[in-house]
Amino acid sequence: MLTGYNSEVEWDGVVYHVQTEDRGAGNPLIESLVYVRGEILATRRTEYRELLDAGADRNAIQTLMERQHRVIVESIRQGRIDLLTEPPVGAEGDTTVTRKVPVPTARLSASAIEAAKQASRSLDEVISDWLAEQQRDERVRLQVVGADDLHFGSAIDLRVRVAVTPGDAPLAGGRVKIRFVTSAAKPVELAAGESDQDGTVRLAATIPQVDKGQALLIVSVQHPRGNDEVKFLITK
Repeated sequence: MLTGYNSEVEWDGVVYHVQTEDRGAGNPLIESLVYVRGEILATRRTEYRELLDAGADRNAIQTLMERQHRVIVESIRQGRIDLLTEPPVGAEGDTTVTRKVPVPTARLSASAIEAAKQASRSLDEVISDWLAEQQRDERVRLQVVGADDLHFGSAIDLRVRVAVTPGDAPLAGGRVKIRFVTSAAKPVELAAGESDQDGTVRLAATIPQVDKGQALLIVSVQHPRGNDEVKFLITK
């Protein structure tokens, strides 16, 4: 049994505890549990029997376990809780609860292992190439601090961080905009800026006052490597 991982992640005022463990060779399963206030919110279980059958060592399994844990932590940090709490999917008769995560599951297919054998490549090379391929499936993500409890006519000071996942690496040069969108008038750009070397930018503005209708504050980023946006409901 390998050493597991434990992380506490806060998002939108809620603290999520993520615990990932290896169930051991007798039950080759990597299990991640997401707790909120002591209750299980989501579960992620990944079997790796096929890797053992192909001769995977402890380091290979540890790498996959670390990646599964990191993917779940990142999804929470990005505010993508919905990706952890979608309807469960699993094999027929499976008593576990398996949740979808924002990137492909940390599992190497049997066909990939067989192809590696035919090419006379080592398992370490297969895993290394597979992880490198997953890293290329990158996404630009926004993290916004200061957008809680928005009201019409109030001043805002947002700290926006632009990052690339997997890896959560900061991304400089992202064009970040704040737009005010309402059903009662045309959209208005309130502020704009560019992320620095730390991937951050601070934007200040005043939310317009409207007398009727609903409104959203939309924070977006555009970059050659990808785009993203997050929306916040404004209350009166």
